[in-house]
Amino acid sequence: MGKIDRRRDKIISLFKTNSVLSIKALSETLKVSTMTVRRDLEYLAGQGIVQFYHGGAVVDPRFLEKDAGPNDYYLQQQAILHREEKTLIAKKAVELLLPQETIMLDSGTSIYYLAREIPANRNLTIICWSLNVMQELIQKTGNNILVQGGIFHPETQMCENNLSVDIIKNSRASKAFISAGGFHSSLGITSAFHYEVETKRAAIKSSMSSVLLIDSSKFGKVCSAHITEVRDFRIIITDSGIPPEYKEFILNSGLELIIV
Repeated sequence: MGKIDRRRDKIISLFKTNSVLSIKALSETLKVSTMTVRRDLEYLAGQGIVQFYHGGAVVDPRFLEKDAGPNDYYLQQQAILHREEKTLIAKKAVELLLPQETIMLDSGTSIYYLAREIPANRNLTIICWSLNVMQELIQKTGNNILVQGGIFHPETQMCENNLSVDIIKNSRASKAFISAGGFHSSLGITSAFHYEVETKRAAIKSSMSSVLLIDSSKFGKVCSAHITEVRDFRIIITDSGIPPEYKEFILNSGLELIIV
């Protein structure tokens, strides 16, 4: 592999963890001229890897989706994949919230979008354990936030430890909003990270009803860590891209399916 190819591979690697990068930032990181960076970005744009604009580039979501395997997960890239669908799902989930109720918010970008949509002054008590979710919630006054701490996992921004799970088990909520990396009719609900499993299970068991927020790209996908079975959810919110066989499967399972 030549010098140019190695540099372009480095740029692709940087875009996987930083969805938007300026020409100046890339120039400083790679220690090359801005003209060199511009030529590289123009080449990568021609390959469908980035979307080039004056002053920088943004990674092309279609490239990330094509490049990722079922267990690949980078928070920055996941946040821009299926953004419109996740926003619609989040807006619909907000409609389920009642004033003064206690809810649990999981980690994951679908839950992050939900946190963005939660209004201020609803007097909700919100139990959460993900940094990006917390950062959205603390900007909203009039809600009570209970934060679970622990080991910080930067790829998901989740805080995890055994004590946190014990606290969740000793808490109660009317609804738990959960995300997942995969939904399979026979292999159940899965995640790319095993450390998420116990926290997700504890939240589901500690809530009156559990709501799965999942975009349609996850149906038929299986990740390595098994969270729970489909029947453990009461409500599933997804977008209109859900495959017909999965729509039928969910309805036949007696669950409430909300399609946005």
